[in-house]
Amino acid sequence: MLKTISLILLIVGIIPFRCQASSIQWESCLNSKFHSWFNDSPPSPQLRCGFLEVPLQYKNGTSIEEYGTDKTVRLALTLLPAKSVRKGSLVVINGGPGMPGINPRIDNDWPVTDLRESWDLVGYDPRGVGQSTPRINCTIPENAPAAVTTQEQDARNMLKACIANTGVEVLKHIGTDEAVSDVDRIRQALGDSKLTAVAYSYGTQVAALYAERFPSTVRAIVLDGVVDLEEAKDDATMQRNQARGYQNTFERFAVWCAETGSCPLSSDKMLATQQYRNLLSQLHSQPLYDAEGRQITANDLISLTTSLLLWRSSWPSLATAVRQLSAGIVSKEVSGLLDYSASFGDTDALSVISCADQSVREFRQSEIRRQRQLIREAFAATNYQPQEPASLDLCDLWPWKNNVHAKRPAHIPHLPQLLFVAQQHDPTTPWHNARTMATLFSSPLLTLEGDGHTLVLSGANLCVDKTVVDYLINPDKKRNDSVCR
Repeated sequence: MLKTISLILLIVGIIPFRCQASSIQWESCLNSKFHSWFNDSPPSPQLRCGFLEVPLQYKNGTSIEEYGTDKTVRLALTLLPAKSVRKGSLVVINGGPGMPGINPRIDNDWPVTDLRESWDLVGYDPRGVGQSTPRINCTIPENAPAAVTTQEQDARNMLKACIANTGVEVLKHIGTDEAVSDVDRIRQALGDSKLTAVAYSYGTQVAALYAERFPSTVRAIVLDGVVDLEEAKDDATMQRNQARGYQNTFERFAVWCAETGSCPLSSDKMLATQQYRNLLSQLHSQPLYDAEGRQITANDLISLTTSLLLWRSSWPSLATAVRQLSAGIVSKEVSGLLDYSASFGDTDALSVISCADQSVREFRQSEIRRQRQLIREAFAATNYQPQEPASLDLCDLWPWKNNVHAKRPAHIPHLPQLLFVAQQHDPTTPWHNARTMATLFSSPLLTLEGDGHTLVLSGANLCVDKTVVDYLINPDKKRNDSVCR
């Protein structure tokens, strides 16, 4: 339920506040001040860069600045202009939380080229992330005294660093609630009367909440790798379902590994699970070292596995890592894969935004321990050793709960049809999430019979891209559920 509107509205005519987005001053991304945005490769000469000032704090469930606050956030954006006559902007809402979103990569071949003819492609770094400022920073000072600490003390040290580096006021307004309203500010600044967007993974939560919050300004939204809003109310349930999805995908990976002879895992799911556990136990008791003397631990392999299981195209790389580490080998290729896994997203932003979004709950230590044990058991392959009793983590300690779900309307408003996209075997946003959300929003579901997490407009599947492009160009055309192979 929306909070009661304060008496401030009675004097709105006397004390003005901003309710419309400021403009974006676009410049060539080749300008020197944007060089740090593109470390991997130089941007396209056509790409434009800019900033958008948005309120740090919004009125409840709106994109109107809260009265009495003058602090702002500066969002970093990029725009790739339409090749022909512009019809509007396609905003890309990236995943994570904590993944940068400037200069989004989409396919350069047909049918995506049809979209690029008439639609600007807009990407942005969400508040707290990437080139947007202020940025979430929970780095513990290097001169901090070294000591053996418990997991709970580590979490307390991280919280202290978050506060010192980022600031309390920013941390209070850094979650999905504000991110949803930021999207409406972006829409306004682009001059679009209605939003056309593609959202991936965590970004689908932002997009779905946008549709509920701003139904009159929705033109077309594609949601790929879907978060179930109802499930997201309970973080423990969501983590357990994700862990179960990872275990299912791990078992499919093991079958593929055995059939192709790519790694020493059995096609029998129970045996493969035990073999992987044995490898983790081996790395835990006797870590390996790469050519530069860096220690390779069981946790490193778990992080690499959760990263590479996401896309079937990455399975050969994961198989190489499992094969070599099982043989006690750490090649340059495996070291590179581990580096990639470690750099996958902004871990500070992931932690902080996830904590900010959690519902206000009070659990006893025993209940926390029970929930985390269920999560560990759900991804059985990584549950390789007895765990220490659960202690409080960062989210348990987080003092500013901003329950975005409390601001949702009681009923889904009348909306244009959205388009939900899901792969049958998605380890982190299971297919049934998309089925539930498509039903909730009375919208069609496009299913790809395959393994993987997000693929829209990537060129990975022609059938998917044809359907998505047709929807984005003709969103009013009646559609039913469909399947691609």
